Amino acid sequence: MHRFRTGSRSDYTGRICGWLAFAAMFGGWLPAYAQNKDDSPELTQAPATEARGAVMSGLGEQKLSQRFPDAARWLDLEDGARALAMFWPAREAPARGGLIILADEGGNAESGLTGTLARELARRNFAVLTLGLESPSLAVERILERPAAEPVSDSELGGPSLDINSPATIDVMATETADDAEIAYRSHIRSQLLAGVAELEARDEELVALVGLGRGSNHVVLNARELGGSPAMIWVNPRLYPQDAENLAGALEKASVPRILELSSSDEYEQRRAGLKRARVEGFSLQLMGSADLLSARHGKSLAGRLSAWLSPKESY
Repeated sequence: MHRFRTGSRSDYTGRICGWLAFAAMFGGWLPAYAQNKDDSPELTQAPATEARGAVMSGLGEQKLSQRFPDAARWLDLEDGARALAMFWPAREAPARGGLIILADEGGNAESGLTGTLARELARRNFAVLTLGLESPSLAVERILERPAAEPVSDSELGGPSLDINSPATIDVMATETADDAEIAYRSHIRSQLLAGVAELEARDEELVALVGLGRGSNHVVLNARELGGSPAMIWVNPRLYPQDAENLAGALEKASVPRILELSSSDEYEQRRAGLKRARVEGFSLQLMGSADLLSARHGKSLAGRLSAWLSPKESY
């Protein structure tokens, strides 16, 4: 005969209480662990002083300001918005001067070559302020990329008033709307550059050069005059829009920039140099670079060395 051992009620009660205690302890811990694991820096709320009034540009500015809190500077723009800049002070005082770097299209104030070049120039004793360059909308991009327009004759502009229901009038109205969008896009970038100059002035840093990377070269050229006449302008692998390339010589003449340097690996440099020579634009220098991806971050050190040497008053180019 087999004897079966039966447990008392007190045994079962003790076991149940033990399991309940175990579940209470680890049940509360597991959700907390899962929550901490899922948290990311993007979900962390930034201090209100950083983001107040800022317009989200799609350049990751909020996250960037959290990553580099000491370098981040929120600039007040003319339209009441704010834009993020990064300020890299010179390694030693006094600085050799202040530089403003405008990123290539779609880049923020630190990404890619922009941040690497800025830090390398700061090590060479420049005070550097960097700005991002938001990509245009598709409609604005089509306008910026269109070929340089032929001059419109007076006869084409004259004639009877347009019928608002005609296809021709609709095309004109659509063009005017698109042109307004282009103006707004360019004005926003102009406002960023002006705010950048004001930031350097507030720090008693004398602006010695404007630097445009890729597409940023367009806006550096067109706004140089309003930025107080920078002593020097530098283009790194410039990618000019057709209309801007057409008006390049005239824009440079109005800006009165005495020294211009192009660091390029593009095949367009010969045509650009020839055009500036025909227009008798003085002070233009060209340095060819062998790499096709000149805007890559890995070229920051070599480019900083070239810029530093060219900007040095001891060198003559």
